[in-house]
Formats: sequence, structure tokens, C-alpha cells
Amino acid sequence: MLHQNISQNQQQLLSVDQRQSLQILAFNNQELDAFLTEEYMQNPLLECDRDRQSEIIDSLDGHYEYASSYKDHYIKYEDEDSDRRGDIRAAEQPSLRSQLKGQLNIREYTAQEWEIIDYLINCLDEKGFFSYSPEEIASVLNCSSSTVSKCLNDLKQLEPAGIFSADISECLLKQLQTRNEKDEVLIRIVTDYLPDLLHGNLSSITRSLGITTSKCRACVQKIGELNPRPIMNTETGNTGFIVPDILISRDGGDWMVTLNDGWMGEYTFNDYYIKMMQNATDPELKEYFRGKLERARLIVNSVDRRRETITRIVRAILELQNSFFLGQGPLLPMTMEQIANELDISTSTVSRAIKNKYIQYRRPLLLRDLFTAPAGDQADVSSDKVRARIDALVRQEDHTRPLSDDKIACILKQEGIRVSRRTVAKYRQQMGIPDSRVRVYL
Repeated sequence: MLHQNISQNQQQLLSVDQRQSLQILAFNNQELDAFLTEEYMQNPLLECDRDRQSEIIDSLDGHYEYASSYKDHYIKYEDEDSDRRGDIRAAEQPSLRSQLKGQLNIREYTAQEWEIIDYLINCLDEKGFFSYSPEEIASVLNCSSSTVSKCLNDLKQLEPAGIFSADISECLLKQLQTRNEKDEVLIRIVTDYLPDLLHGNLSSITRSLGITTSKCRACVQKIGELNPRPIMNTETGNTGFIVPDILISRDGGDWMVTLNDGWMGEYTFNDYYIKMMQNATDPELKEYFRGKLERARLIVNSVDRRRETITRIVRAILELQNSFFLGQGPLLPMTMEQIANELDISTSTVSRAIKNKYIQYRRPLLLRDLFTAPAGDQADVSSDKVRARIDALVRQEDHTRPLSDDKIACILKQEGIRVSRRTVAKYRQQMGIPDSRVRVYL
């Protein structure tokens, strides 16, 4: 027998704008900077007081190279011993040499070709460029230019992409080819308009190629992601640095909370395009500008709300953990729900706001690590405090008669910390402390 039931459910659906705002809240500073840079490059209505295009252009300009002759490079050595020519080996690091030659099969080359390859590696400049013609090298080594060309072409196929390029344009094109980039406009800019780009003549590029400013910005952004210095990829080093998202300080007896985001620049609206939108008579153009302006407003407002929300949450944390940050007490139990109730916001908002973010007072701390659940049924005793006490009891115990989990729980109860034997066992295992039956043999 079939029965038909009708039920009504109330469900809150987030709009696209709300989801975007929550995503921005969850970004740490590095993620937010990458997001804002991409938005800036694609939206002409979004303006930044930090000139991203100039930074990218200046970075490329610092590596821009024009070909020089072999003779020009060695002019200062003409009156010196010929073996001083080894001084040009700016890139002659064993690691670089081994990385390059290790990608080649020695059996595919004659003894002469292998010597030429070795010499060509020596001729790389400190950035990884090779600015000499095969004819110049051939005359020095007394061999055919075709043999030099063959060896040079093979070296240009090696990693890192762009190594042995004659100039930055060839270097960037090689990297685009490696990425299988099909954007013809981007390739045209790198091939034919790099000097205009380096001189900041973006309007000349847009007019010549018939593209929009936002398209040109997007291409500049992609070019900025490429490596203008091939040898940079071979540099090693695993040193990592934590860049705090929030800085806190003391001013008298008050806490000062500052988001460490000033280096990103302030984002506002482009007045020039707003006036163009207001004066536009083409409905399609007007609608285009309207959509871009709405997007820009959403981004700017979401960033402001992110800053305000994170600041409020950190202030609430400081109020609860005042003694801990002053070094006068332990970290107290604190939950996201507790902070959410204090500020009348949702727990999910707190979770997003603290995600992958570091706070710094005397040292960097991951915000999420400040949240600890109370141990057992005591709201004023943190799990960290219980773990520390268990560790201390085990260290002080008589090794011939180790404390069982039951005994540790009893001692803690006498000290006013009520936790179960099971909780003691869980914390002990988390700290890597063996069972009492094992510790007696240690």
C-alpha cells in the first residue's frame, strides 16, 4: 500500500557572494595576496595602490639581456694570460654542471662534442643565459659551427626550461612551450612586445594587438609567473620562514591587534573606468562595466569584513588567554564555540577565520593550536595541562613500581583534576609513553 507524505524543510542556501566572502575569510595572507593579484589583473574596475604591473616589469627588466659578442665579453682579458678566460665561469658550480650533464647520454656524443658541451656550460653567465654565436665559439675551439650548434641545441632542451637562451624573450618562450601554452596573445607579447612591456607601454600593446586592458593585465600576470633567470631554479635551500598573519603587541596595559597585510597594498575602485561606465551609451559595454564594478565591490567589502572579523576573534582570544600570552599562566581550555558565542557569530565563521593563520607576539603560533578542549568535566583545566602533569608524574615515578593509568587518575583527582582512567591512557599514548607493564623493563 502506497502512502504519500508531504514534509516541509527550512534550509538556508548561501548566495554566490556569501560563498565568495567566506572563501576570502578562510584565506591566509599569502593565499589572499595571490587571489587579489589575479582579480586585479582581470578586473579593470579594481585598483591597487601597490603597482603590481610595475613590480612584475621591474623584475623582468632586471634580467633583460641583449646579446654580446665573445670578443666584447673578453675585452678586459686581452692583455692577460689566456688561462684567465676561466674567470667567466660564473655558473660553474659542480651542482649545476652535474645537473646539466647528467641529463645527457654521453654515448650519443663524440669526445670532441663532449668537450664542446663542457665548454658551453662554462660560458653560461650568472643568470643562465648564453649570449654568444656558434661561430664565435667555433673559432675559439677550432671546430665547425654546425657541431657547436648541434651541441647548443641539445643543451637548450635541458631543465630548467630556458637554460642557454640568448636573451630573456627566448627564455620565457621556452618556458611557455614547456607549459604547452596556447594563448597566442601571450606568445605575441613575449615574442614581439617585450621591450614595450619592460618600458611600461601597455597601452601601445593593447592598441597594436586589439586587446582589452584586462587581457593585457592577465598576460602580464602570467609572464610574471615565469622565471626570468634560469639558474634560479637550480639554487638549493630548504630554509622555511613563517610569515605571521596577525601581529599583536602591548601598548601600556592594552593589547594591540594588527593584520600583517599592509604589504599587499590597498584595493579600491578605478575612477577612470567608473566615469567611462557612467558615460557609456552602449548597453552591452555598460553591463560589462556594471558586472565588473559589482565584483570589485564584493572583493573590497569582503576583505574589509575579513580584517574586522579576524581582529574581533583575536581580541576575544587575548581576553581569555591574557595570562598565557603574558607568560604568567598555562593555556586555558578554549573552544571555537565559546568564541563564537562571545562574539555572536557562527562557529564555522571562527573556524574559517583561524584556518592556517599564524599569530605572533613573542613567537609565531598557529591560531588553531590555541584552541583546546577541557579535560573531563572541568572547564578550567586544559588537556595540555593534564598531559604535562601526566608526563611529570611518569618522570618522577619509581621505575621499579611504575604508576598505572588508574593510579595516575587517582593522583590527578586528589590534585583537583578529574579525568577518567581511559582519558589518562589516551593522553599517555598520544605522548608516546609506554604502558606501566612495559615501563618496568625500561
